[in-house]
Amino acid sequence: MKYLTLIICLALASLVIAQPQIDLSGIEINVDQDGFVDWLRDKPEGQENPFYDDNYNIALRIGIYGNYANSYYLGLPWVREKIDGFLIDNLLYSSDFRRKNESHNFVFTVNGFGPTHISDEVEEYAEAVTDGYSLFNDRPFSSFTGFRSTRRLEGTKRFVHSAKLYDMGVNTSFVFGIGGIGLSRSVDNLFGRKRPKANLWKRDENKPYPTGQVLKNIFPLFLYSLSTEVAVWKPIKKFVIQVRPEINLGYYTDFAFGIDLGKVMSVERVIDHMAYTDTNNPSSIHVNDEDFGFSLVGGATARAVLYNYHLNGLYGKSKGHYYTFADTRKLVYEAYVGMKIQILQTVEFSYALNWRTSEFKSPFKQSNLWGTIGVKYLMGPAGVGCYD
Repeated sequence: MKYLTLIICLALASLVIAQPQIDLSGIEINVDQDGFVDWLRDKPEGQENPFYDDNYNIALRIGIYGNYANSYYLGLPWVREKIDGFLIDNLLYSSDFRRKNESHNFVFTVNGFGPTHISDEVEEYAEAVTDGYSLFNDRPFSSFTGFRSTRRLEGTKRFVHSAKLYDMGVNTSFVFGIGGIGLSRSVDNLFGRKRPKANLWKRDENKPYPTGQVLKNIFPLFLYSLSTEVAVWKPIKKFVIQVRPEINLGYYTDFAFGIDLGKVMSVERVIDHMAYTDTNNPSSIHVNDEDFGFSLVGGATARAVLYNYHLNGLYGKSKGHYYTFADTRKLVYEAYVGMKIQILQTVEFSYALNWRTSEFKSPFKQSNLWGTIGVKYLMGPAGVGCYD
């Protein structure tokens, strides 16, 4: 699977090189890993650490921006455009939304989730079992591997009973891929640093505790996401407070509402949500109008969950370790703090801390913390962002 990841990366890179620059406005790579926040977990011996789960999340995202990212030959942009036209476009423009910019993003993405202990071959696992730990009470292993097509609109809108124009961003995404393959395990081992080799990703029916993924066999998955950012207050220059409603339909099905605030770059009308690289979180890049750009933002989200494949499998039809609807927490809370630095209008580095409450009911209390590191190569004109 390591070689498959490398082949996909090289294929995307070759497409980028082969295309005229006018068709491409940016390239990105993002990685999620628990190890990126180990500096917060290190505690003197004997002191309790609330962020004890250090094997929770892994994700990889490689993507491009521009006209090429919206090519019908990629398949998903055509599907997303049909859904957008049917669900939101007429409503959006008939409600006095004034579009200023439009961009497209196409990514290859891998993400996976695991329990606290991903190996039963280390002393820490045996010690935890002695203290009462059980894999039956932890979350199952799960993964997703696929592609995502995203369209982002930025503009202004005048809401009812208001004479003010509000800056606004609208993101729509369509995702298609498969769950249940082993690529997440390879990515986990690749970026896991000091983590133990995750042998429990592999199903072993002879063991007396659950191993392997929530689905025994690979299964096709899809997701349609719609999110909106509205800058409701700008008390000082380059400081934004915004609201962020969101809906996801598919292998995630939930409704969410978030609030973000912080210092943005001068070309940003709304806040770039820099949290984790999961498939429901859109990608966004802008080219600053100065040689050095800096942004520091944070936010919180409340999520009402109806279905989560990573926990529920196929809702009772899974034969692996899974949680039923009754055992899934209906409200999940998330928070993040992120910063990015843009240099010479060419390259951008970002880092974010992400936190999420437990997503399931269990005697095992799980609170999760992980980090995200991203690098973007910017090819669009300065002052307006990486737009088509």
